[in-house]
Amino acid sequence: MNKISVIIPAYNAEGTIERALLSVIRQEGAFNFEIIVIDDGSSDSTADKVSRFAQEQNVDIDLVRQANTGVASARNAGIRRSSGQYIAFLDADDEWRSDKTRKQMIFLANSDYFVVGGGYQNRFISADSRDDHIHVTYQKQLMKQYFQPSTVILRKEVFNHINGFSEGRRYSEDALFFYYVTHQFKSAVLRDNVINYADDKHPYASGTGLGSKLWKMESGELSNYTELMDKKLITMPKYFLLVAFSLLKFFRRLFISKIYKLRMKNGDRNER
Repeated sequence: MNKISVIIPAYNAEGTIERALLSVIRQEGAFNFEIIVIDDGSSDSTADKVSRFAQEQNVDIDLVRQANTGVASARNAGIRRSSGQYIAFLDADDEWRSDKTRKQMIFLANSDYFVVGGGYQNRFISADSRDDHIHVTYQKQLMKQYFQPSTVILRKEVFNHINGFSEGRRYSEDALFFYYVTHQFKSAVLRDNVINYADDKHPYASGTGLGSKLWKMESGELSNYTELMDKKLITMPKYFLLVAFSLLKFFRRLFISKIYKLRMKNGDRNER
């Protein structure tokens, strides 16, 4: 049976890490999971919670503790320690739906795709679509981010050609990784929701998490385009097109974020 190495970066995740781990061991079907948790310099009881969970659930967990160097470094550390033929990612504040692995492994086994992600918060569900997946080309990925790391399973051989996530960066490093992936490997996302995303919070307007720091995220994305142009993976005209389109999306997100926060504020007032 093929082994699936599950890479879980965790930073001060004492409130959510057990739920994330439970979602792995409760997957439908028989799978050989290798669970690797990278505690990225937590100052809370994350590591203790992981050790206690492993003991209580009688499951092997490779717990690695390192200084806080960011999620990219944590994911790369997990990849280096992994021994599975497949790599799956799971953020410590997300949880897999029970049928995630079964659906994705069936898809990979019956196709020539190397990478498969999936939906969350109904992101890809479409009533007028007959396909159960979206074929994500490099050009599509440049215009829209299809891959949330917790949704992804990929063949480990991908890392023979791609050096993992860009360490030292804390914003949009996952987007850069998936640009390189889709440039070289056939990739897809399932339309079905496969994870419960961070207590169903808004991905960037909720005021929490890296995604809510809109300008830093935008700056990271603009840096991604510069790197791709420097490596001749996009042309200069394409670079300017992507920058313009990205800035338009940034201002749209900023507007949505302000509206969202006003609604939340008004909702609090109404409750009072």
